[in-house]
Amino acid sequence: MQISEIRPGVVLASEQLSYVRSTSLGFWVRSGVAYEAENEQGASHFLEHLLFKGTETRSARCISESFDNIGGEVNAYTAKEYTCFYCKVVDQHLETAVDVLTDMICHARLDKGDVVKERNVILEEIGMYEDSPEEYVHDLLAEAVFPNHPLGKAILGSRKSLASIDADDLQSFYKQHYSPENIVIAAAGSLEHQQLAAWLANRLDLPAPRPSKLASAAPIAASPRSLLVERPTEQLHLALGFPGLSLSDERRYAWNLLNNILGSGMSSRLFQRLREEHALVYNAYTYTASFQQTGYSAIYLGLATHNVALALDLIAEELADICMHQISEKELRRAKEQVKGALIMGMESTANHMGRLGRGLMLLNQVQAVEDIIERIEAISAAEILDIATSIFCRDKMAAAAVGKVEGIPESLACLGW
Repeated sequence: MQISEIRPGVVLASEQLSYVRSTSLGFWVRSGVAYEAENEQGASHFLEHLLFKGTETRSARCISESFDNIGGEVNAYTAKEYTCFYCKVVDQHLETAVDVLTDMICHARLDKGDVVKERNVILEEIGMYEDSPEEYVHDLLAEAVFPNHPLGKAILGSRKSLASIDADDLQSFYKQHYSPENIVIAAAGSLEHQQLAAWLANRLDLPAPRPSKLASAAPIAASPRSLLVERPTEQLHLALGFPGLSLSDERRYAWNLLNNILGSGMSSRLFQRLREEHALVYNAYTYTASFQQTGYSAIYLGLATHNVALALDLIAEELADICMHQISEKELRRAKEQVKGALIMGMESTANHMGRLGRGLMLLNQVQAVEDIIERIEAISAAEILDIATSIFCRDKMAAAAVGKVEGIPESLACLGW
């Protein structure tokens, strides 16, 4: 791995992988809902769309054809704390990819007509998302966990916020966020670092960096709540949220193992209990969400409404058990092997290598070696799992969200205890 400053304020991190012929390249921008004011909600995602609509010298069609003509892939996504524009190409076409992506980042046209049209596209995207309750419930859970905080807001924005954002607002937001101190470039695959750095340095046309990077709002101590949305669906989609850890918290290795034991995979406790033993659900899992200053743990299940009370009783039993008793060495070993296996197998992808570099520098200002992560995982004890479980799974700090036939859910949640 090599890291260098290729222009004032702009850092490039790359990793050469000699066994592949492709390269993944990504521009990571400090632009996400965590940095948006109330009247800007959705601006980061709006800009993600608009950067594909054209530059001063390229049309939207030209951008698409530039990658199709070389057999490459290009895309982007917006997360809570960053936006990533990325591509994957055969190594001989890497310079072309650099040329197009830098043009998109540095010379976005942001045409007023495109703003009007793309607003409609995003409104359709919101509608599509709300019509998928198994996805929509997770946005609701974030809002329930972080009430009145940017991290609780939807990445896509709302119909109200999008209606108030115009081309001038987006131009101002673009200038504030797409500046050198807020951009990290990462690449992995068949590449030569110095050559890539030279291509980028020659094409990056950015203003002088500002003295400091953008900072997200600090977490606000607030009581979590329940958000229930009535929908005429066959299944109820239910999610429970608990306090979690930040990306830099040293306890995160134990936290990830705890998550694996509870609900990651078919051998996990909740999957075995809810599906295999009681046949209450088709799908049940847990996940963790970590940010620069905070995080949360989540439990998701989709089931018939009349099965909710029993399912919550079973979840309460499992949470009580994992908060009162140390897990066995056998269960701990299985969790470690699963977490390590997912990490190691994921590193067979150039995109995952690139993502590890970009996220590390963007969110933590460092890239942790895979070997170090494995060593930290191996060092975790059953006692540490117990400690993290008791600190996270507190009934009075639980948030909840549900989409479906929600009548009777408040009573079921009120009875949940351990």
